[in-house]
Amino acid sequence: MYRLVASDMDGTFLTEEHVLPQANIDAVLRMRELGVLFVPASGRPMPSILYTLREMPPACLEGSYVISYNGGVVHQIGNPEPLMAKTIPFDVVNRIFQWGLTQDVGFHVYETSGKVWGHRMAQEEVDYLVGSMEWEPIGGDSIEFLRDVPITKILLTHEGLEFLEDLRSKVPAEVSEGTQTTISSRRYLEFNLQGVDKGTGISWLAQHLGIDMADVIGCGDALNDLEMIRAVGCGVVVANATDDVRAVADYQARSTCEDGVFAEVLSELIEPQLR
Repeated sequence: MYRLVASDMDGTFLTEEHVLPQANIDAVLRMRELGVLFVPASGRPMPSILYTLREMPPACLEGSYVISYNGGVVHQIGNPEPLMAKTIPFDVVNRIFQWGLTQDVGFHVYETSGKVWGHRMAQEEVDYLVGSMEWEPIGGDSIEFLRDVPITKILLTHEGLEFLEDLRSKVPAEVSEGTQTTISSRRYLEFNLQGVDKGTGISWLAQHLGIDMADVIGCGDALNDLEMIRAVGCGVVVANATDDVRAVADYQARSTCEDGVFAEVLSELIEPQLR
């Protein structure tokens, strides 16, 4: 019996324009009536996730949890202190930053608190951060001022999936040592602490709640959802998912992120268990 559904945000639960389909709101409300938790699982920090979901009725998220930073941090909604948080040593972050300065990329550096430091960003990146996150420009080619600040993630930004895939293959081992990389939203090359991904994040939460992973559904669309889709009892991909995650999914939805895929998850996977 499914008891928890974890979902990626951009391109899965939200449209490509970061809009929340009404069909998903209605489906989550019905899930909660059935006793199934809805847990957002995103590469974003928690404040940004909750801001994006601000139009959802409180019943959708009441008593639930948020998995942020691609599994690096877990919060219970309503509690600003994380239940679990993984950070990257500053020297590792700085090593990645300095290497990135030699490439045609911009930067996001994420404090565990949710604050973002940006550098060399396109205007559309700035506009996105202004509307959804607390952020400040780095203002130069040094992040030494962040040495004593807990950092959970650093990402390199560039428009173009092929460019990022090529860049990922070129990162020297001595630069990425201690981290693992993934690509999200077809525009970010993300560096997380080694061993941290959405799969480990949802596994930690399921164990914390005493829920068997066989009773968990995970929904996604992109490479940073891959480990979550592998880890859960039923891995779901939206119709607009990339081929790499589609290949490992247990269920390939007919619905895209524009349609509101949770209506299909509810009718095809959750409600049939009640018959």
